[in-house]
Amino acid sequence: MIIKIDEVHKSINRIVLTLKKGGVIAIPTDTVYGLAVDCANEGAVSRLIGLKHRKDKPFTFFMPKSAVEKYVVISKRRIIDFFIPGPLTAILKKRAGISLPLVEDKAGIRIPQHDFVIRLLNTYQNPLAVTSANISGEPSLTSPYDIIEHFTEVSLVIDGGMLYSTPSTVVDLVATPPVVKRKGMIPILQIEKVYGRKLMLTRDLKFNVLFVCSGNTCRSPMAEGIFKTLVDRKYCEVQSAGTIAMGGLTAAHYAKQVVREYGGSIDRHQTRSLNRELVDWADLILVMEYKNYEAVLEINPDAVVKTFMLREYKRKTGYNEVPDPVGRDLSAYHLAAKKMLPALKQVARDIAGRFNRGHR
Repeated sequence: MIIKIDEVHKSINRIVLTLKKGGVIAIPTDTVYGLAVDCANEGAVSRLIGLKHRKDKPFTFFMPKSAVEKYVVISKRRIIDFFIPGPLTAILKKRAGISLPLVEDKAGIRIPQHDFVIRLLNTYQNPLAVTSANISGEPSLTSPYDIIEHFTEVSLVIDGGMLYSTPSTVVDLVATPPVVKRKGMIPILQIEKVYGRKLMLTRDLKFNVLFVCSGNTCRSPMAEGIFKTLVDRKYCEVQSAGTIAMGGLTAAHYAKQVVREYGGSIDRHQTRSLNRELVDWADLILVMEYKNYEAVLEINPDAVVKTFMLREYKRKTGYNEVPDPVGRDLSAYHLAAKKMLPALKQVARDIAGRFNRGHR
C-alpha cells in the first residue's frame, strides 16, 4: 500500500502498528528511500535481511535524537550536533549491554532531516533498522512505485515523490581523526570545517580534485597535468574544466610543452565546459581567477565549502590569481606554472595525508 506524504498525518497510527507487527515499510529521507523495520523484532530483521539478499552487512539505525545516548557513546559531539538531523551517518561505539542486530562494537546512527521521519521516530521511540531501498550492489530505487514492484513484501510505502539524491555521508566518529567510510551528500571539507581538523578516508575511496579556468586550454589542464605527477591515481582522481570552454578542443601547444617539462602529459586533453555533474563530483575545486570562483557558485551555491582559489588553498599570498597565458609566448606559460606549483604541491601533500600515504 502507498501512502502519500501529504496524507501521512492521517495514517501515523497505521504505520506504527505495521512496525509493531513486524512489517517492513519504505520511507523517504533527506537522501534516498529506505526500508525500515523495528530493530528489536527478530522476525522483521530477518525479513529485511532476506529482502536485501545480505547476511552480514550492518544496518543503519534511525532513532529520536533524545534516545541516541542510550544506545551509543557519543564522540566528536561537535560534528553530531551540527549535522544531525541531516544526511550524515555517524558510526559510534555501542554501549555495553545494549543489543542491536548485526552489531558487535560500532553502530551507524542516522536521523534524516525530514519532517515525516522525525515525527515517526518521536512517535515510535524504538530504533528502526534501516537500509537503502535497493538490492545490495545495485542503485537505489527512486520511485515508490518501483519499490512496490521490486519489494512485494513491503507492507507500506510512504510516497515522498521521486528521490534522486546521493546517499548520506558515512563517518566513523570513534576513530581519531574521524574516518570517512562513504562519500555522500555532505562534502568532506564541510565536515572538516566544523571539526576543525582533517579527516581520513578509507583506502577504497578516492579524493576528487577539479581544476577550473576559463577556456580549459591553458591553466586548468596545465594544473591537472602537473598535479597528476604529484599524486597517486590509486587515491586521487583529477579533472579540469572551463567556465566558458568550447568542448572538444586540445590544450594549447605551449601548455603541452610546459607540462612535459614537469614530467606529465596533456597531449590527449579535450576541453570541456564546467557543469553541475563535475561540480558535484569534486571533493575539492581549485580555480584560477575570482570570476571562475563565482561561476562555480552560480552552478551550485552549496559548493562554496569546497571551492578555493588555487593559490589561496591553505596558503597566504598577495595577488592570488594565476595569470592567463592564452595568446602569449612560452614564458607566460612557464610563469603560470611557476605560480601554480607551490599550491599544487601543498594540495598533493594535504590529500596524501588523508590516506596516510607519503607525498610523491
